[in-house]
Amino acid sequence: NVLVNWWEIALMVCQDQIHAEYEAIKEPYRGREMQRIGEIFARPIPLLQVLSFRQWTTIWSGYSLFDPGYSDRRSFGYNIDVGNGFTTIIPATVFAFGMTFELMPARWLGILGVIMFWQMFYGTAVYFFQFFNNGRHKGHSVKDLLLFVGITNLMWFVFPIWGLCTSVELILEGSYGVFR
Repeated sequence: NVLVNWWEIALMVCQDQIHAEYEAIKEPYRGREMQRIGEIFARPIPLLQVLSFRQWTTIWSGYSLFDPGYSDRRSFGYNIDVGNGFTTIIPATVFAFGMTFELMPARWLGILGVIMFWQMFYGTAVYFFQFFNNGRHKGHSVKDLLLFVGITNLMWFVFPIWGLCTSVELILEGSYGVFR
């Protein structure tokens, strides 16, 4: 989640570049959106550039082919992801280190996890509602929607639910046994 938080912060920091990229690719890739997504994920990124915000703008301009809201500061999708990036990067880092190195009592980590994973789940649920409510799905094939929007966002339902269950177990058991 920390890498995705980094991408979400990049969404805000590089919004002008993302918007320009989207405007440049939306017509050439109309009806071929998945081709662009394949190109994005097939391109090499030099190791020393992994933390560069500019390296990740194509993630968002490509996603904008399915949901133009990601190239618009006024949209819910843009704001929920930017907000998520800033509000969960520290808790996600603490949770990852906490479950690995047992930095705090298990119940404390569980409480942090419940807060963090609920935020992820809730944000994704509201995002999906607005995606369909605003007609963002129109003009895309069911296959492309399932492959890209469905699968990429499904993990934001599945993993937060798993994280919530794990966090509740940390609280109830007061033990890190769930990670062993």
